Amino acid sequence: MDLTTTLFESTPFVQGGMALMIAGWLGYQLREAPNRIYSFLRHWTTREIEIREQSPLYEAWLEMLTESAVRPGGPRSLEVRAVSGEGDDISSTFAAGSDAFWARLCGKWCRVHIGREQGSGGGGGAAALVCRFMITVEVLFGSREDLARMLVEARRRSVVCHDRQIVEFCDRWGCRHSLKLPKRSPQTLCLPQGFYESAESRIREFLSSREQYDLVGIPWRFGILLHGKPGTGKTSLAHVLASQLGFRLCVIPLADLQSDEDLVSAFTAIGDNTVVLLEDVDSAFRKRKNQDAEGITFSGFLNCIDGMLAPHNGRILIMSTNHIEQLDPALIRPGRVDLRVEVPTLTRDAAADYVDRLFAHVPSRHDIVAEVMELAEPTPAMLLNRIMREPWHRKTPAVQASSGILRSNSPATVAGPRNLKPLDSSRSTQVTP
Repeated sequence: MDLTTTLFESTPFVQGGMALMIAGWLGYQLREAPNRIYSFLRHWTTREIEIREQSPLYEAWLEMLTESAVRPGGPRSLEVRAVSGEGDDISSTFAAGSDAFWARLCGKWCRVHIGREQGSGGGGGAAALVCRFMITVEVLFGSREDLARMLVEARRRSVVCHDRQIVEFCDRWGCRHSLKLPKRSPQTLCLPQGFYESAESRIREFLSSREQYDLVGIPWRFGILLHGKPGTGKTSLAHVLASQLGFRLCVIPLADLQSDEDLVSAFTAIGDNTVVLLEDVDSAFRKRKNQDAEGITFSGFLNCIDGMLAPHNGRILIMSTNHIEQLDPALIRPGRVDLRVEVPTLTRDAAADYVDRLFAHVPSRHDIVAEVMELAEPTPAMLLNRIMREPWHRKTPAVQASSGILRSNSPATVAGPRNLKPLDSSRSTQVTP
């Protein structure tokens, strides 16, 4: 100890080094003091809300925060988003883009940051390119009650769009492209009486049985197979189901996917409360002769819909095909497909009911039905195409009333589980006309 003290007192080099070290440490602490004070105050005076793009309320939060921006004219960075207008018109609107700004929301000052979440898919590839938006809201001096009021307002705005159906397209990079379309009523379907109600009743039964699924350890998800001739209304049936259940409709174009990684990225982008539609699954798979060939594999597809990657949050998966005989039995076995629905070709009774509902003021409507029924294997698409060729289809009050049907938000009447015929397994059901 005496040697160290003597060396320190007799060596100016050691004294200078020690002084510089102490001065550097004090300088660093003084430089970091404002940041530490800011972090301390921020921690105790703000509450933070995170809204990810997968949330069903994301659009409502984005609209609410854009309108509440303090900066005149809204946030500095704006994103152009497509919205549906009246009829078939598609317009666009501005929403806050990737930016940070102040907003005044429910009487509270909020610091809003909208950024992208980069996917963390292991191994790189397409999964690593998955990016989604996330909104972070810091509420200054906000209580739990203040956050609850904001959540109620977001829900209210979401309910305002109850007459619109959100349709999302998930591409190969995991990005979602949303569009709001008018909701569809079961009255716009040209199907036998009670056919739609039977299918909807089975799905609602599933949605109310989560405890039973958890009790026996079965993943809480539901698979539906729509099969039948082209033009029978399989896509329309999926649209109506999503509209009446109040779910989003997510469409994944399997033909555009080039690898299993693209498929994983698309499925990862699916949010909650969503009906997933996969069309023409019979033509989605390619027999790859080598590892470099493009296309998704059958095993990769099964892993996404029924493997460890598949969600257990009540997801409803609808697959459609024109050729059920070409599907592998492993794809449509009970457990992967819980409900088979054979969408029938046009029947005379269904066609007559359809034109009576939508074209009741047209005297010749039954003549058109008789004309279409003379065709080989008539379908609802043929009937609708024939009706739309008539000059009166835009002028009659019945057609104007049908526009209201398309935007109707009244709940469909759910009949009992008639026409539901069990398959070999208790988990699979088939609907036949």
